[in-house]
Amino acid sequence: MNILAIGAHPDDIELGCGGTLLKTARQGHNIYLYTLTQGGAAGQVIRRANELVNSAKFIGARVLWIDAFEDSKVYLTSELINNLEYFIVNSHADVVYTHSLQDNHHDHRAIAEATLEAGRFCTNIVAYENPSTRNFYPSIYYDISDVIAEKVQLIELFGSQKSKLFITTNAIKGLAEYRAFQSRLGKTITHVESFEALKISFEKDLTLLKSKPISTISETTKPGLFPRKVIEYKIPDYSTKDNA
Repeated sequence: MNILAIGAHPDDIELGCGGTLLKTARQGHNIYLYTLTQGGAAGQVIRRANELVNSAKFIGARVLWIDAFEDSKVYLTSELINNLEYFIVNSHADVVYTHSLQDNHHDHRAIAEATLEAGRFCTNIVAYENPSTRNFYPSIYYDISDVIAEKVQLIELFGSQKSKLFITTNAIKGLAEYRAFQSRLGKTITHVESFEALKISFEKDLTLLKSKPISTISETTKPGLFPRKVIEYKIPDYSTKDNA
């Protein structure tokens, strides 16, 4: 399947669904990452962009897109919706991971709302949990017990944010342990990432329904001009981690 993960700032995706992306990339799914700001309100944009590139390599993503919306000034506009729609369509996303509608950060909330409109033809959209998320009501649980150490390594790539409490090993593992306990999936499942279902579609055999080919949806959703402010990194077919 094609998976698109959307985040407002560098490290949002990794904190929210990094473990899930690590596992699904290994399973052969195509991972695309789209970060809408360069994180200028909390660090140097060049350093934070480099951290994103290293993260994409570590995950095993195919493509990383970094947009140029202003950090802490992202609002629900037609430009935001159109840019999100461009990357949802061009990644042929079967599953989109985005922010929660209940997040305390207004950048996150705006992107969550915009994703629902931009992804109206996408069959599956789920929201992940960030440290700033409040009133989070998970209905989907994914076992990351076997990659929790690597998720910690993934987050450690964001050295510019190391002074923040939510990026510590205890914080990352603690939340995953709590969600594992809450899920009641079994004693052997020690760490979990949880999600809110914003839109889920099933095939007849209850597997996830893939999105329709672009040509069968609408002329208005076909690929258009590449957003001029976006930086695109196509990740070579290798990883900085041991895939054995």
